[in-house]
Amino acid sequence: MQFYSAFALIYGVSKAAIGFITSIRNLISGLFQGTFGRLSDKIGRKNILIFGFILSFLIPIPLIFFRELQWLLILISVIQALSVSIIIPSWNAVLGDITQPSSRATFIGRITSVARIFSVVLTLGLAGFFAIIESRYENVLTIFGQVHYIGNNTQFGIVWIMASFNALLCIVLIFFMKETHVVSEEKRNEIPKMWVSLKDKSFRKFLIINSIYGITMSIIWPINPIVITDENLLNLGDSFSKLAVLTSAFAVFIGLTTIIGGKICDKIGRKPTIIISIAILIFFPVSMIPAVATNSWGLLLLSRLVGGVGTGLNLVAINAYTLDMAPGDLMGAYSGMREMFYGIATFIGSLVSGFIVEALEAKFASLGYAVPIRAAIITMCIGTTIIRVMAATGYLFIDKIPVTRD
Repeated sequence: MQFYSAFALIYGVSKAAIGFITSIRNLISGLFQGTFGRLSDKIGRKNILIFGFILSFLIPIPLIFFRELQWLLILISVIQALSVSIIIPSWNAVLGDITQPSSRATFIGRITSVARIFSVVLTLGLAGFFAIIESRYENVLTIFGQVHYIGNNTQFGIVWIMASFNALLCIVLIFFMKETHVVSEEKRNEIPKMWVSLKDKSFRKFLIINSIYGITMSIIWPINPIVITDENLLNLGDSFSKLAVLTSAFAVFIGLTTIIGGKICDKIGRKPTIIISIAILIFFPVSMIPAVATNSWGLLLLSRLVGGVGTGLNLVAINAYTLDMAPGDLMGAYSGMREMFYGIATFIGSLVSGFIVEALEAKFASLGYAVPIRAAIITMCIGTTIIRVMAATGYLFIDKIPVTRD
């Protein structure tokens, strides 16, 4: 997921299309989460998770062989997003099943940090391997008498193979996982439909506020791959190692923050932690400006710090807040409903963003700017920060949920 947008741009997808790909992924990944979350409440978590990871196992495989078919890249994005919509609410519900409210955020923070560390080690390991091949062998290796060029095609191919293998490993491990939500046949018919969650006034208010802010969050998402791959900006398309460092830096900051963030969230409460995380994320768009203005990929690490810390706190607090509000038999439905609304909101923001960037680039080009895309990105970053400030005020009005609530 971290490499996909940059991969698509490198292989010829337009800026408007990358906005569409990002937005359709947001929509599909959120649209069905309520349904699959409620289904996991009804039939259990394991079968749903296995189905989702089977899709995750299959979808990277076509990318190994087909790179330049834009319609295929969009189709794969849709299927990948569908697998996300299957996995996330079921996994969140598992976390809710095995934790108590008083220590829930701390546990979520710990397990999330473990996942991030695994991701970082794997990503940096690949980056280091490719960097050595590039510096010592100029991307040319001779294996069993045959010469192989380790360029973008091979590097991304290895990434997709690793992604597919990782999903396969998840499938195997889930077979050994104990079912955390056993539902009897009699009880199964008594579980209310997921739309019952909308009758919860506190949850309904939170959904609206979180979704509005989600629009402002997603506006900047198509900007990231453009900044990294555009030949007039950082243009890291030919350097897998630098791309991996930026990706890993984001994951490192998220992982470290989730460890501390979980403890903070359990100590001071969900609402204060959410507000702190949102206050940090407000500044993520403008934190990209130094790198864009100076053409320095190293300065982009500043934005990774801001975005990683804010996201780490937000992931833990939002998830714990949702699970705290949910009745025990509707944890999957509540989590899925939140993601469904958020997916629709981020679909809108990402879709609009790609077209705005292209329109701004054309406008600045007509005004005679030497690098119109740079002016367009900086304008987007400033504008997005302003509307994030306005949208973020809504979180001041969400209800406070006691940490010790059972």
